[in-house]
Amino acid sequence: MIRPIRTLSFLILLTINATLSLAQSAASQAQSGNAAGTLQTPASPDVSTPGQNSLDFVLQRIQFASADAITHFRYMDSGPGTVTARDEYYKISTRVQINLAGDGSTYVQARGESGRAFNASYDYTGMGLHERYWSYNLKSLYLGQKFGKHVEAQAGGIDFDRGAGSEATYADNDGWLEGYRLLYTAAGHKMPEKISVTVGYVGDFLQPNFFARASRLGEENYIQVLAQKKLGETRDFSAEYTSLQGIRYARQAFRWQKLPTPVVQDFSVEAITRASDNPTFGWYSSLGRSLPGKLPVRAGMFYSDMPKAMFRKGESQIFWNGDRYVPGKRIGPALSVTPLKNFEVSLWGGKRLDETPGTRYRGEIAVRYQLASLLNRAVR
Repeated sequence: MIRPIRTLSFLILLTINATLSLAQSAASQAQSGNAAGTLQTPASPDVSTPGQNSLDFVLQRIQFASADAITHFRYMDSGPGTVTARDEYYKISTRVQINLAGDGSTYVQARGESGRAFNASYDYTGMGLHERYWSYNLKSLYLGQKFGKHVEAQAGGIDFDRGAGSEATYADNDGWLEGYRLLYTAAGHKMPEKISVTVGYVGDFLQPNFFARASRLGEENYIQVLAQKKLGETRDFSAEYTSLQGIRYARQAFRWQKLPTPVVQDFSVEAITRASDNPTFGWYSSLGRSLPGKLPVRAGMFYSDMPKAMFRKGESQIFWNGDRYVPGKRIGPALSVTPLKNFEVSLWGGKRLDETPGTRYRGEIAVRYQLASLLNRAVR
């Protein structure tokens, strides 16, 4: 019996080979057309080569879904006089999609990123308490196939589906999952706009390289069924059931943008219930609004209450939510300024309100530049 990883590898190689063959065929046809034109009428010599045409053909199928370069200063302590971080960090993250079919119905998507752990995508620059460290890994790689307008399948190192929620109550944005997903999407119906079913493996929290985790495609310890529905143009709701290592969870999230109030413009609330093996409840909420002025400025605040036992099985941590929030009761402000297109400066802070072990204060000043549009223009 062929293992799932071998099947996935075979499919990826087959589709890439088909794409390159199609590119060479298109280049050959273009060359033949140029030769025929030369016999009929005088024309300027065509200095392009089949190799160049093949490269152009492939570049037309590459799309940068995101590309971020971020640097920030972070301060953290776990108690009076116990500073755990006072450092300058950096992050590089790139998500690329290669359309193996011209209409994008068959594609390969990959995410390359810095960071050494499931809940960390930043590395040290050496300016601060910690020594310099560089890392960049292919954290996710999967093959996607669309069937008609509404159904899509994904297989490989896929991303978590957070629905209308965030990393505050679910997987850290930097995390990974090996598995398979069947996705239904539609619009303008009474049914949810999205229904997804995911089966896979969650673990190897200190192994950011997908190829080192690829053998997990033959294992299963994670099941998620999620439905997401728009409640009007500005409101979004999702509900899901998750089983992780036999522990069952229910999670709901609601997001409302453009509230008709003068003080708050955006509001979100998320709730997660551990329904078996030591039942536990956690939740998160945030408020935000744009401030008046010439520059785009957004201000907000959050409150998070995630019990320490939420993602533990015995003495082991079996899941990691966003590293900004982690377990415990926390509150904090956020502020962001966008002085130029694709350029953002942000401030974020968090304070622990209970005695949960871990970070007491956390503060960040970050500078982010989004490069996706620039890279997409470069390959066109």
